Amino acid sequence: MSYDNPISINHQFSVSDFGDGSDDVRYLQGPSGLKGNLRSISVETREVFATDSKTAKVHVGTATDADAYGALIIPDGTADNTVFNESDDTDAIISAAIPADSLVVVTQIFGEDASAVTGQGVVSVVIDWY
Repeated sequence: MSYDNPISINHQFSVSDFGDGSDDVRYLQGPSGLKGNLRSISVETREVFATDSKTAKVHVGTATDADAYGALIIPDGTADNTVFNESDDTDAIISAAIPADSLVVVTQIFGEDASAVTGQGVVSVVIDWY
């Protein structure tokens, strides 16, 4: 496998509730012996994000550095039935290079709102493995 011809995998997780008061931590690992290149972090929203006190986020990193590879910040007021990704948050991908055989930690960080926090969505992380 080469960098010019990677295996592109969309690692998609079940619906996350960013307003339930607890972070969701998920783990993924690429094919054995292959390095990764983080291409995309996205949330397909299922309800409006009401998070004016603490912003909801998706971190992609390691066990010791939660956002080593990326941190997608989902702003208050993000509409439902839309896709929010690194095109909307252009600083989301911090370091795209993932070492071979690394355990990748994806953390959905809950938001908070002064009145009633809401925000659900499907998190996807696209990584090219080579």
